Amino acid sequence: MEGQMLKGKIALVSGASRGIGAGIARELAAQGAHVVLAARTLNEGEGRNWHAGGPTVPGSLAENVAHIRASGGSAEPFQIDLRDKAQIKKMVAHVVAEHGKIDILANCAMGFPADYKGDIWSSDDTDWDAMMEIGVRSKYLLAHFVSPVMMAQGHGLIVNISAGASKDEYYSPMFRMAMASVDRMTSAIAHDLHPHGVSAVSVWPRWVRTERVLMAAENTDLGFDVSSEDLAQSDTPEFTGRAIAHLFCDPDLTGRSGRCFPLLELAHHYGFADIDGIQPPLDQTSQLWSARLNAIWDILAS
Repeated sequence: MEGQMLKGKIALVSGASRGIGAGIARELAAQGAHVVLAARTLNEGEGRNWHAGGPTVPGSLAENVAHIRASGGSAEPFQIDLRDKAQIKKMVAHVVAEHGKIDILANCAMGFPADYKGDIWSSDDTDWDAMMEIGVRSKYLLAHFVSPVMMAQGHGLIVNISAGASKDEYYSPMFRMAMASVDRMTSAIAHDLHPHGVSAVSVWPRWVRTERVLMAAENTDLGFDVSSEDLAQSDTPEFTGRAIAHLFCDPDLTGRSGRCFPLLELAHHYGFADIDGIQPPLDQTSQLWSARLNAIWDILAS
């Protein structure tokens, strides 16, 4: 294992069967943490279909845990329906009973409905339920049950994976509402937990080479447009995990709590590259939102 920034730490990652969550889990394990991977898909082939009658999006807890262990890392799966409050409570209790603590919670699960179009006239309350139940409510409940654990420890980091779509012009009202909710939740959680030494931040990845994105790039019939330019400006799923590791190790972590960070800002602030060795240049969008968010934070903190 190359990095050991998180040796001896316990991380809980939701949405870790595929996508950004799976990459976060792999990188936190690569940095020495023992990672508990939480998601609904335990075995390959049990995953969600792209749409009715469409291909299955690859990825599973078992596959990701096997990859981590084969690479020398430490990980375990926890199959869970993140819409179920009782299961979330049970999972947190299990992690504490087995490991005695939770140092990092990476809230990454997101519910993208099948055949999701995004515009107001195509997306009804069925889409709302999928996106809000998984993408917002599960993050809140995980933070709710993990907070007392971290408060008792006197330390901890909650990372909510969000998106600049919450602020940028973007095509999907529902997705923007979900991400805006997550970011406001982060600010409120940070406020509540600050006296206890626990921090919360939102991280905004950009285009990420997830299984779904790569499938869409290869097959335009899937109805999800991914251009060659999008891929050229994309990152690996592990890149976000690397940002989380650096945040956790920041001596001024509590001073950064409550804020939203574009991923590229963190990469340049801490000086790390993606796992392929590439550190993308800090683009204008990231610089703009970093300046705006910092200005807002300074006003609120004054």
